[in-house]
Amino acid sequence: MEEITRILKMLKKLVKDTEVIETKGELNYSVKNTLVECYSYVVSDENVETPVDSGKLLEIESVIDFLYEEINTGHWSEVPIYMRQYYTAAQFIKSLIILKHAADCSEQLFTKCLECIDMGLLLGCPLDNNKELLSNAAKLLTTEINKINRKELTGIGTAKRKLEGIPSYDKISAKEVDVLECPSLESFNKHYFCAQVPVKIKERSKQDLKVTSYVTISDCMEHWPAMKKWQNVDYLLGVAGERTVPIEIGSHYADEGWSQKLMKLKDFILKYYVSESSDVGYLAQHNLFDQIAELKEDIRIPEYCCLSLDYNNDTETELDVNAWFGPGGTVSPLHQDPKNNILSQVFGTKQILLYSPDDSPYLYPHEEKLLNNTAQVDPLKPDLDHFPEFHKAKMYKCLLEPGDMLFIPVKWWHHVTALDKSFSVSFWWM
Repeated sequence: MEEITRILKMLKKLVKDTEVIETKGELNYSVKNTLVECYSYVVSDENVETPVDSGKLLEIESVIDFLYEEINTGHWSEVPIYMRQYYTAAQFIKSLIILKHAADCSEQLFTKCLECIDMGLLLGCPLDNNKELLSNAAKLLTTEINKINRKELTGIGTAKRKLEGIPSYDKISAKEVDVLECPSLESFNKHYFCAQVPVKIKERSKQDLKVTSYVTISDCMEHWPAMKKWQNVDYLLGVAGERTVPIEIGSHYADEGWSQKLMKLKDFILKYYVSESSDVGYLAQHNLFDQIAELKEDIRIPEYCCLSLDYNNDTETELDVNAWFGPGGTVSPLHQDPKNNILSQVFGTKQILLYSPDDSPYLYPHEEKLLNNTAQVDPLKPDLDHFPEFHKAKMYKCLLEPGDMLFIPVKWWHHVTALDKSFSVSFWWM
């Protein structure tokens, strides 16, 4: 009990003020009252003996159920921020109640609390004056879990490349995108960013580094801690194994059999990453780095992301940083994005096929709104009977290897295949 009391105190110290329950926005009176009562129950003075109220867990769960329905009604972009902030608060309070009711420490106890925190991170929104509340709580709970049970996947710690030449890539008839060794910001801006032309950016050669006295752009990705750390699966398990993440199941998101589910990262790694499962699982387009601060410390934002196509536009657009982690064989079908993208390869190799936005009519985008940024045609196996104009589109290709970055301009179509176990980080910006 003393150990639980210690951890409970540490979690409560993360709370800066009563903003946990005082967000800006109206909430159903009864629900708000229940939330306040649950909060008061867990933050009561530890020196004052308070009886355990088993009903409080049911009460906070009823609040969470109400808020879940509210934030999943209508389009996600129209959900009020304050409603998601209440959801954040409720999940944090639930984790405290679970601890308060526990009889002794166990891995299962802390994992259950961590699941609450992750749900708050995934569906909630940071509190205005306490933005790091859930991230810090997750870090604390992860530390406690690793103290109790730190398992290693002996013998599979390093993600080995399996490629022996790449015949499928060599046989693709397409123009190679330009390749540069860490161009200066000025050169990249003039010849590629402003012109909206894709380019692969590689590390400088060791010889160039010896003779260069001044480097405008730090060498691509070699200085990222992730380049060494993430190849070891045990490192990822230790930092994030118990974290709940969204996983895509199926060949790709445009396929009829595609689905998504929440699962622990360690379960994803064991079932889809290190095993020879016939099913495909992919941690794709997920903002893993806001959820797990320890992994955010392992990457660096490319200097090229400071550029803009419209400096007169006062509207600030946040940099979207997403993780793409999975086994060989994962596919992102031919699609386009509304922002510039620098796709950075930590380990593994990806084959990328690209088309200019000018060729959009020849790629047959889906007509339905949900998939209108995705082409119907598969560039690797085009059905020319159904898509007779496809042959008019000009294909570009790129092989993205560890330490490489690929600049994909706004609305350039791209098809991505992981040729082996792979971890990529994308940086989207305007």
